[in-house]
Amino acid sequence: SDTSSAASTRLKVIDCDIHPSLPNRNAILPFLSKRWQEHFLAYGDHLRPPFLGTTPYPRSSPLIARRDAWPPTGGNPGSDLDFMRLQHLDANGIEFGILQVLDLFLFSQQNLEFGAAIQRAINEWQVECWTKPEPRLKASILVGQDDAPSAIAEIERCAKVGGYVQINVCPRANEPLGRRRYWPIYARAQELGLPLGIHVGGYGGHAPTGGGWPSFYV
Repeated sequence: SDTSSAASTRLKVIDCDIHPSLPNRNAILPFLSKRWQEHFLAYGDHLRPPFLGTTPYPRSSPLIARRDAWPPTGGNPGSDLDFMRLQHLDANGIEFGILQVLDLFLFSQQNLEFGAAIQRAINEWQVECWTKPEPRLKASILVGQDDAPSAIAEIERCAKVGGYVQINVCPRANEPLGRRRYWPIYARAQELGLPLGIHVGGYGGHAPTGGGWPSFYV
């Protein structure tokens, strides 16, 4: 019929920028070893900016989310899979959604060992809580590129596990992404046939624009 023909030829939607969130910070604890659980609870994050427990975004926009994105069950926007299905995946006919996690700023952790533990925890959390129960969602391998050996080891571990569709690095690292210190990560990505995904964010400790530090929000 004309209806079935139209349905079979309808363009599919692939959302390349879905942000799953932890319902709360402590939800990552089951994916950390005892050592890093204790570290996380005792010391928390060590990032460059002076903002503790918040973000440098305008407070009029909590978590940079629409008001109707907060799940009725509680927790942060993007933390309830059933609500994501209802509000986004089903409602918009999403065939595949690529996860890009921004929680805990693993890209910008100044304690590199802790950053390596967080990157593994976040990558395992994506699979257990999102891609296993929802096949439309595809995980990204998040790596903190300022510790290149740990990043490569994590890329190789996730590649063996399978189910990850790209490698995520952060544009605001300690140095510009073209520096040679990051090349081994790119070389391994190429060898494994995994594309690099780059999402705006991170705290690099340097001016975020070619014209220096901005004096207002854009």
